[in-house]
Amino acid sequence: MEVVDATNAECPEPFMKTVAKLMSIKSGSVKVLFKDPKCVDMIKEAINLMNCKIIELTNQNGVYLMIIEKGEDSKEIKDVKLGGC
Repeated sequence: MEVVDATNAECPEPFMKTVAKLMSIKSGSVKVLFKDPKCVDMIKEAINLMNCKIIELTNQNGVYLMIIEKGEDSKEIKDVKLGGC
């Protein structure tokens, strides 16, 4: 499983790192760790646009853990404007 640790980053960096990681793999799971709550909806929106699935989303002691599954039929994001921080 690929891991994106953005616990020390502020929005939009966790979002950008997550999308970059998802676009760099053909399929598989990505574990994302981040603290900025503003990124939750942005990441969810990108996941939806890419046809990926959230397997797990938890918040423990202020750290979000999101596990995302990317299938081979997932899409790339191109020129899409998402909600901001």
